[in-house]
Amino acid sequence: MTTEPTRHALYWVPNALTLGRIASIPVLIAGVLLMGEGSLSGFGKPLFVIGLFVLAMITDFLDGFLARRWGLVSDFGRMIDPIADKLLVAAVLIALCIVTEGTWVLMVPAMAIIGRDILVSGAREHAALSGRVMPPTKLAKYKTACEMLGLLVLLVWLSSRALLPVDSFIPALVEYSGIIGLTLIWIAAILSVYTGSLYLRAALAKVADS
Repeated sequence: MTTEPTRHALYWVPNALTLGRIASIPVLIAGVLLMGEGSLSGFGKPLFVIGLFVLAMITDFLDGFLARRWGLVSDFGRMIDPIADKLLVAAVLIALCIVTEGTWVLMVPAMAIIGRDILVSGAREHAALSGRVMPPTKLAKYKTACEMLGLLVLLVWLSSRALLPVDSFIPALVEYSGIIGLTLIWIAAILSVYTGSLYLRAALAKVADS
């Protein structure tokens, strides 16, 4: 007599972490916009916004790690995890573009990143309908790491700009954090365009083969 493998008691945790990351997005948008307006109460408290974003970053790693460790990798998890990541990045990028009044130095890489993510999502969906899988590449993972770190640094820059007095010597240092954050976002944008072209070429090759 064979016995069915026992499902882990906390089987629901990985997907709950992913869905929690999605649920945090409206709160993050509100927090970034409030900080940009100088309203530092409620959702606009800098430590709250930064802490919530860091928590979202942690869940991004933790949900996949736990799913693999506990043998809970599912089709739903594979689908919803990258969607949650892309929604988080796009939402914070758009909020920062609004706060910075659409400055081109942030708008251009933001459009490249968001456009690439939409393109890759479509390519993956087409591949899935054809019974094929397009796993993320190492470069795509580096791109995601640059995005997350760049957004975190920009949130620190935004909160510091709102908190520090204008006549303080520290704002000069704050500007460096803005430069570092933008540099990381530009690196992520360049990697986005390159890896997006690889995904598109792979999808087109699979169409030609089918």
